[in-house]
Amino acid sequence: MSVVSKIGSGVVTGLTRVTGLAAIGMSCYNAHVIGKLEADTFSQSREADRVCDAAYNSVYLEKPNTTMSKMKDSIFKFQLENNFFMPINSVRGYLGGFFSNIVNNIVPFSLGVVALVAKGKFIPRTSALGLALYGGYQILKEGFGIGHANRLNPPYKH
Repeated sequence: MSVVSKIGSGVVTGLTRVTGLAAIGMSCYNAHVIGKLEADTFSQSREADRVCDAAYNSVYLEKPNTTMSKMKDSIFKFQLENNFFMPINSVRGYLGGFFSNIVNNIVPFSLGVVALVAKGKFIPRTSALGLALYGGYQILKEGFGIGHANRLNPPYKH
C-alpha cells in the first residue's frame, strides 16, 4: 500500500468521524434549545395550575367562618410566594423536551453515533454517506420546500 493511499484513507476516516461528531453536535444542540423552551413552558404551566388550585381553595368554605377565611388567605399568599416546585418542573420540562427532540431526530443522531464510534471502514463510511444523503434531503425538503404542499396558496379553494 502506498503512502498516498494511506494518507487518503486517513483523511476519509477523519472526515467520517468529523461528520458523525457534527451530526451528534447539531442534534444535541437542537435538543438543548428545545429543552430550554420546554423547561420554561412546562414549569410555567404547572405553576399556573398550582396557583389556580390554591386560589380555588382559598375562596371555598363549607360554612361561613371568618377565622378560617383569614387562614385560607394567608395560605394562599404563602402559595403565591412559594417557588419550591419551579426548579423541579423546569428540570422535568427540559428533560422531556430534550429527549423528545432526540427521538424526533433519531435518524441523524444514530447515524452520527455509528459514524463516530463504529470500527472498520465500511460501516462508518456508509453511515457518513447516509448522513450526507439525509442532510441533502432535509435541505431540499425544509430549505427549498420541495415536496411540501403549499398550504398558503392551495391549488383549489373551498
